[in-house]
Amino acid sequence: MDDKKRETIDKLENVLQYAHYWNWLPDLNVVVEIYKSRDDAYSVLLPFMFTYLEESVRTLTSEYGVLEPNEPNKKKVGKNLIRLAIKENRDNDELVKILNSIFSKHYQNFSLFEHGENRNNVEHGVVHPRFWSEEDFQSVVSDINDLGTYIRF
Repeated sequence: MDDKKRETIDKLENVLQYAHYWNWLPDLNVVVEIYKSRDDAYSVLLPFMFTYLEESVRTLTSEYGVLEPNEPNKKKVGKNLIRLAIKENRDNDELVKILNSIFSKHYQNFSLFEHGENRNNVEHGVVHPRFWSEEDFQSVVSDINDLGTYIRF
């Protein structure tokens, strides 16, 4: 196992410490298990980790909470969610710095040149998974890890 993969596993295990026990911890444990045991699993795990990144950001906003079953879902997603998190946490310079980094790295417009680094390329199924790299997966894990102490599950 190379050093970068070992470092990513360490970060994933750290992410487990901040995960919502009922909603996310069981699936994140599976992510760690799969990533440890397979060298080719990152493209299957990347969309899940983008979903978890977005939910982690959502916990930093006034929009975090359970959806009402009979109400339309009008919550912000993607760029608008990141912007809301930045706005609502503007008094925390370190958190805003992390959110701005996440925004600039992962939340730009679709681009054929950004492959799996761009959340829009991954989540909207525009770029085929064969173009996503392990480095893309590792970058998302690293950003979630950086958010860890701020996540409010």
